[in-house]
Amino acid sequence: MKPRRLVLLVTVGSLLGIACARPGTAPPPPPSAIGTEAPAPPPEYASTYRALSASLDAWERTLATKQATSAPVFGAHVLVANGDRGTDVLSPSVMPLVDAELDRLKERGVRGATVTISFPLLNADQPRAADIASFYETVAAHVRARGMTFTVEQHIAFSGTVFSDVQFDFSSLPFDRFVELDRAMAQTIIDRTHPDHLSVLSEPDTFVRLTGYKQAGTPAGAAAMVERIIGGLRRGSTKVGAGVGAWLPNSKEYAAAMAGISTDYVSLHMYPLTDATARLAQAVADAAKARGKPLVIDEAWIYKMGPGEPAAADFEQTTEYFRRDLFSFWAPIDARFLRLVAEFARQNDVAYVAPFWTTYFWSYVDHSPSTKDLSYPKLAQLANQGVMKALRDGTYTSTGRAYGAVASR
Repeated sequence: MKPRRLVLLVTVGSLLGIACARPGTAPPPPPSAIGTEAPAPPPEYASTYRALSASLDAWERTLATKQATSAPVFGAHVLVANGDRGTDVLSPSVMPLVDAELDRLKERGVRGATVTISFPLLNADQPRAADIASFYETVAAHVRARGMTFTVEQHIAFSGTVFSDVQFDFSSLPFDRFVELDRAMAQTIIDRTHPDHLSVLSEPDTFVRLTGYKQAGTPAGAAAMVERIIGGLRRGSTKVGAGVGAWLPNSKEYAAAMAGISTDYVSLHMYPLTDATARLAQAVADAAKARGKPLVIDEAWIYKMGPGEPAAADFEQTTEYFRRDLFSFWAPIDARFLRLVAEFARQNDVAYVAPFWTTYFWSYVDHSPSTKDLSYPKLAQLANQGVMKALRDGTYTSTGRAYGAVASR
């Protein structure tokens, strides 16, 4: 299984889910711990840095042979409002943080905001379901008050893993009943928040692994499930879509299947960056275009995997990848990846783009003798401090400034 969103959410509560951080839990940062610019990579990461640069070079050469044909809306994930935090999103400190991030994003020219709302949060039998629906209604209103596009990923909670505070036993829920409840949740999201785009399934393989519903384990099966969920929805102005991650060898077949039903667009997740990923992403775009459907890139980021390191890794290994991601020397790699994603989007009729790891728009941690051997949680605590300060002071990393230039172009 590729290290993608399933493991990304390990830090929603501890990284940009900064409202979770309790006073006094983070160690005081060393003098150079909170950085905004990028020094040279340290020797132990030099080969990884070169390999990622080479992958970017190859993708850039491919993109240079094509012309831009569209003008996407560039948005970003608001991680403090991510649904895998469960009822923690109802903390009084969360909406002020949402507002602060929306203000900073808009200042940089970012024109959209994306949140993940996790099944089963809005089910009537779930704790504080009505309050959570009201919370997301408020988030949507605050996004629109700033003249920004609002989009939602309707995803399965990562129950039973370290990546979610939401607990739910899918084995006790028959598949047909799940489809009914997920459809009801989609209608509630539309009725309460009126998103511009609603993606009801973006990673079929992750869905199967989390739920055990093997009915969605093939392109035809996943598309049939999605059609049962979205067919006949009262959509209003909301465009509804579904799709696949660019790591699956048969992602083109999934994209074609999703484009062949009553979707308004095909969703694409872009992780990690390899030559194969770039080819598969293009194949997804081509499959959608062949059926007259635009793309929405709901999530994208570049993993810091070195030559020979496994793309399909266990949680311990993927945690190491994300620990690396916190260091500021990666900023040029991150910024360049975002620029190439933007170019890909402009060439492939992409309606909307939302990078996932918006944390690094605000803060990284400098690699130094006092930080280089810190555990992932301790590095994340340092990053939290930097994020809080940046949101308060209105400062950005070079990655944040680069994405602002992309978004406002």
